[in-house]
Amino acid sequence: MRKTLRRIAIGAVGAGMAAAMAAGPAALAADAAVTAHSTPAAEIKPALIWPVVHKGDTGLRVNAIQMLLIQRHVQLTVDGKFGPQTEAAVKSFQARRGISPSGKVGAKTWEALVVTLWKGRTGAAVSAVEIQLKYQYGFPSLTVDGKFGPMVKAAVKAFQKRYGLTPSGIVGERTWNALVVHDTK
Repeated sequence: MRKTLRRIAIGAVGAGMAAAMAAGPAALAADAAVTAHSTPAAEIKPALIWPVVHKGDTGLRVNAIQMLLIQRHVQLTVDGKFGPQTEAAVKSFQARRGISPSGKVGAKTWEALVVTLWKGRTGAAVSAVEIQLKYQYGFPSLTVDGKFGPMVKAAVKAFQKRYGLTPSGIVGERTWNALVVHDTK
């Protein structure tokens, strides 16, 4: 049965390609234009612009990188200073992930580092979110304990709303991006 369905699907694709090639480039361009315009605007998300962080940088953004590295099982000291130890840890992480080991944290490294978090999660990445929210974004009542509880979820939702994100209470790639892009400390 599976082989039969596969043959039918391959035949349909082949027939569609043959028809498209016979119709010529104008038909292909028209089809592409219709397809492009039929995509709802809500599905088109702009690319994220991540900060580039490197040796010599300090602050909460570096702190977040260090904690995300720990969450990803890289051993290092969290001190908010991007020194030789952090640079070596970043290079090691990059090499393991197939990223050119530059020692700088740019878009590809951020995207590999960030961890999706929600209520009930625990660990260093949760602490990184708590620290960002507490010390950078004005949520002083948060306790930094590495536990994503109801207070953290409420703070995340308020942060998301403030920065024009869907207030889901889940810390995904876009929320991480907003946390580190707007970081000024």
